[in-house]
Amino acid sequence: MAEKLKEDATQTGNKDFLVTDDPEQPSESPTQKEEGSQSAEAEEEYFRTVSGRIDEDIKHLEEMVALKEKECNRQLFNRLLNIIGVE
Repeated sequence: MAEKLKEDATQTGNKDFLVTDDPEQPSESPTQKEEGSQSAEAEEEYFRTVSGRIDEDIKHLEEMVALKEKECNRQLFNRLLNIIGVE
């Protein structure tokens, strides 16, 4: 089959050809496909878990930044009051 495809490709001038069913390679059994889908589902679940943790960390960091910003603004306001002499 591969030889025929190669002949066809050579006749058309195209050196690349695609063999969809390679007789030398065993085809996947239904159990192999099932195992592949299970591992894909496990991988998806893992990524959901990890991305959830990352989202929580980002939210926590944003809250910390907001608190630091409020504290900085409070300190700057106090300095301004000291400069203009309001006590």
